Amino acid sequence: MNLIICCTALQVLIAEKIIEIHPNEPFFGVMLSTVKNAKFDFYQARLEKKCQQFFTMQQHSERIQLLKEILYLKSTFGGKQFNKVFLANINELEIQFLLSAIKFNELNTFDDGTANIVKSSLFYKEENIGLNRKLINLFLGNKYSLEKLKNLSKTHYTIYKDFSNIIENTTYLDLISSNKVANIDTENGKAINILLGQPIFEREDEKNIALAEKVIKKFDIDLYLPHPREKYKLNNVEYINTDLILEDYIFQEFSYKKCRVYTYFSSAVINILNKSPNIEVAALRVAVDNPAYIETYELFEKLGINIIDIRE
Repeated sequence: MNLIICCTALQVLIAEKIIEIHPNEPFFGVMLSTVKNAKFDFYQARLEKKCQQFFTMQQHSERIQLLKEILYLKSTFGGKQFNKVFLANINELEIQFLLSAIKFNELNTFDDGTANIVKSSLFYKEENIGLNRKLINLFLGNKYSLEKLKNLSKTHYTIYKDFSNIIENTTYLDLISSNKVANIDTENGKAINILLGQPIFEREDEKNIALAEKVIKKFDIDLYLPHPREKYKLNNVEYINTDLILEDYIFQEFSYKKCRVYTYFSSAVINILNKSPNIEVAALRVAVDNPAYIETYELFEKLGINIIDIRE
């Protein structure tokens, strides 16, 4: 039996593709998360249906709870044997302890979004492990680190074609099946304008609302897909209410009609780029000083995404 571990909805989409290309091999699915909501539950259920056995746990950052969860994972998985292991979050402490508790023949990795190709991400940095982490590793028996798992990975499954990744040996996965893409007469009919929500300003809801309202008015936005972290509500736009993430939603709803997707710097648009003549993508450049966000804009430019500067 194989083991596959996911922590996000996007990872579930990738996991489904991995399971598809191993049709005669049973899978034990694991879903770990720091949040619980309808969208997450929807994708968790999807992964469970693909697996012969399944385990789920919500993670917490408090030290005592973290230690309890590590011990729970060790007792649950201790001594289990797997042929192949597939995972994305090789930096996660609890996942490293889970791997330390089992035996396996082969380790494979897959993407955790653009962190795998943006060189400023934590996957490319040397781990800075403090004394507490070293003591936990020692006394509870963590045999792995980010670097060890990178070196151990046999194959890395990626959704980013022709990009260098954290693992040299990559296999490309196309998230969008050909039967989801249809051609229409793109010369006729108005495109539906969609804005992807993104709480850019931490703990400054009023600034996020003001920016979104400005964009909605300027670009004649028809539909708004809120980000899971948003705590605020906009009044001047129709919300998209769906349990689907963008990659699923856009091809379910816009296979036969045109749409234009606006984002600030959400990497989700990369996954729908050039997949259908029905779908246009545009990025709105805002004033940010976070190196990861700036590097995302640079990545957009390399991919030929239309970037519209809305800085004042």
